[in-house]
Amino acid sequence: MGSVSSKMLQKEALEYFEEVDMIDIRKIEIHVTNNQTTVLYDGEEMKDYDSLYIKASFRYASLAYGLTEIFKKECFIPIDSNAHMVAHNKFMTHLNFSLNRVLKMPGTYYAAKIGETKKFLKTLNYPIILKFPSGTHGKGVIFAESAKSAQSMVDAVDVFKQPLIVQDYIDIQADIRIIVAGDRIIGSMRRIAKSGDIRANAHQGGEAEPFIVTPEIKKMSIEAAKQIKASICAVDIIESDYGPLILEVNTSPGLQKITEVTKKNIAGEMAKYLFEETSKLSLEKARKTSRNLIVENTVSDSTARDFSSELKVRNEKIILPEFAYNLTNFRDGEDVTIKVSKNKIEIIRDED
Repeated sequence: MGSVSSKMLQKEALEYFEEVDMIDIRKIEIHVTNNQTTVLYDGEEMKDYDSLYIKASFRYASLAYGLTEIFKKECFIPIDSNAHMVAHNKFMTHLNFSLNRVLKMPGTYYAAKIGETKKFLKTLNYPIILKFPSGTHGKGVIFAESAKSAQSMVDAVDVFKQPLIVQDYIDIQADIRIIVAGDRIIGSMRRIAKSGDIRANAHQGGEAEPFIVTPEIKKMSIEAAKQIKASICAVDIIESDYGPLILEVNTSPGLQKITEVTKKNIAGEMAKYLFEETSKLSLEKARKTSRNLIVENTVSDSTARDFSSELKVRNEKIILPEFAYNLTNFRDGEDVTIKVSKNKIEIIRDED
């Protein structure tokens, strides 16, 4: 959406890629029919890319999901489609991480109905934190010192008709922002809340300082990124009496503050990672094409050969290499017998 962080990345990516376009996700349209899916950008069919780095706010998570699903087999995309849905929902993130014992988090409770949440509030030790699942930049975070104040706050937010997350409050006035790219940490800082605020987020006016990542936090951060399948992301962590705990993962992190604090070219490291992984994928595609061309050149019209190839299925139709089709001499409209069994399809021309 034309953010400063996006412009920083575009500038650095031009050092590696021949062409870099910044696409405004608000101008994207996806047309879905029974047999075809078309993506339009600003009214025109979107062109082909070697790499797509798709990032968006929670408002456009479904669109980011759709774009990733459509193009994930065509080019390098660092963030899995499901990661857009998981990372933009705090409860889904914590539920996802609960399956991995390496990843520790504050205790979390979720209820779809405010009434159920109010019953649960009476059973807790205070203070607690109340959050909207899709809040960003520290917005939608409420601190409650007692059950009475928590219930009053729940009544106040009931007007939004949204579910709430309840979390244990960890009395720490700072958190740690880690930027991950693949198996590396490319930036880290400690964010300190401004006086009287429980939120350390830089967007809320908090201060920040460089942070040297410990082996444990490095392992947790990379594991968190792998768990939701986002090879480029930010991981937010707090240090507690129970050790480091993961707060959330951000698939669209801001780059200004962490670049300023660390004095590192974070956008440049991201661009380098995108280029390296795109190059690997392009090389693998070239090798597969080369293997198919070798097979094509060694198969004569009268000789049956076995060959290995990547199976391509589009719109529930199997796409065969052109040379395989030419070898059969099949023609459109011919009568054929199709024999189907598990792991095998046989097509035989009917003899007159």
